[in-house]
Amino acid sequence: MNIKGMVKAYFGILAILGLLMLIVPLVDSIYGEPVSITFLFFGEVLLALGLIAREIKAEALTTLEALVVGISAWVSIPLISAIALSYETKTSYVDALFESISGFTGTGFSVFRLTGLKHSILLWRSIMQWSGELGFVVFAMVFIPYFYNIARRLYGIERPVKIEATFYRTALRLLSVYAILTATGTLAYYISGMNIFDSLNHMMTTIATGGMSTYDAGYAIIYQKIPLTVVPIVVFMIIGGMNFYDINNLVTGKMKYLLKSEELKYYLLTLVTISSFITLSYIFVEKFPLTYSVIAGFFNSISGITTTGFSIGSLGDLRDVTKAIFVMGMYIGGMTFSTAGGIKALRLMIIFKKLRHVASEMIMPSYATRRVVIKRIEISEEDVSTALFITIMHAAMVFIGATLISIEGYRFIDALFEATSAASCVGLSVGVIGPNSPLLVKVVIMVLMLSGRLEYVPILLLISLIVSRKALYVLKW
Repeated sequence: MNIKGMVKAYFGILAILGLLMLIVPLVDSIYGEPVSITFLFFGEVLLALGLIAREIKAEALTTLEALVVGISAWVSIPLISAIALSYETKTSYVDALFESISGFTGTGFSVFRLTGLKHSILLWRSIMQWSGELGFVVFAMVFIPYFYNIARRLYGIERPVKIEATFYRTALRLLSVYAILTATGTLAYYISGMNIFDSLNHMMTTIATGGMSTYDAGYAIIYQKIPLTVVPIVVFMIIGGMNFYDINNLVTGKMKYLLKSEELKYYLLTLVTISSFITLSYIFVEKFPLTYSVIAGFFNSISGITTTGFSIGSLGDLRDVTKAIFVMGMYIGGMTFSTAGGIKALRLMIIFKKLRHVASEMIMPSYATRRVVIKRIEISEEDVSTALFITIMHAAMVFIGATLISIEGYRFIDALFEATSAASCVGLSVGVIGPNSPLLVKVVIMVLMLSGRLEYVPILLLISLIVSRKALYVLKW
């Protein structure tokens, strides 16, 4: 096994974490607040390890080695962040770990009491979401030689990461687009009425479809004071849930290619359909005023489908039928190759097309059998099976999680809502998750958040590779 290569890649990822952690003491200095010593210490140590690792001469990683590095990094990054967060906020390690996993997976659940926290810690929660999942892969592709091979192996055809001629240039393009959108959104939020600190934090968590806020009451408190902010947030939530390939076409003005995106059409159709149903439920089931129903209905549903997690009004007081519609939207989620969670619009599209063909095959002759085609490319049966597998696995994990949560006495619909929100990395809550939630609930939610973000395939593939000597032998070649 290529130990040197694995160490080089692993420490390279941790160096990026270290560089980000150094932002915390810098912000402390800017605001004249006590310097976060633990963030300074870990930042310097991790950065030093990364610089040392750059000198290691190693070969490119195999698929198995890439999986080990990727999963190890995903597990250890929240663990390291939690140590610093626990010390600086004087909270338990479990709560700090929960906050870190929620942050880096882009979920948005919180068990912290934000009142009284330093500006740097509030910003760190946003940084975790902004840099999480896709961000770390992109950063690694830029700063770590040959790391794009890991990204290519970890993410299949459902994540077409190659926009430019090379993966390195692709990563640079994605970073620039990500930064441009963040800057543009921050300015839009500021113009709409937020102060600059809230604008930056909320934009970082919007474009990352994370949903963490700088207030205990979340975005709802901002909406009460500045209702106009709902407009730019809705726009950037929708953009955040889009495929980065489509976002690149949008930013560069390639509307011809953007309009040809089949997945985008399914994504927008899902947004309109689910949002309409929830709005109607707000009007006729919840009996809310028309204006509030339209605004809150569309905002909350778009937040759920894009897996952002901002909300207006109390979701815990909604009736079961409305919660069930929310669950459907969160389960589907946004688009592939985005920061959104859920099963993704592309997989839903593949399954629908396959079901339609199966139905037609029952009455059509065998020679007329049709194949699933997307963008004029025939989708293999293996890819169809993968899409179906992830869809079923996602449902199974949600159901198991909801069952375990309900053991603590919560109604099953509330447990199902929370489990779906966690597995799809949404962050919307009906009140199950909070500082005083039972330990079992916190543990279940953490497992769901992490496994949902990894989309199960890397974990299961790693297990299958480990138990299959034949597979290991093949991968070596």
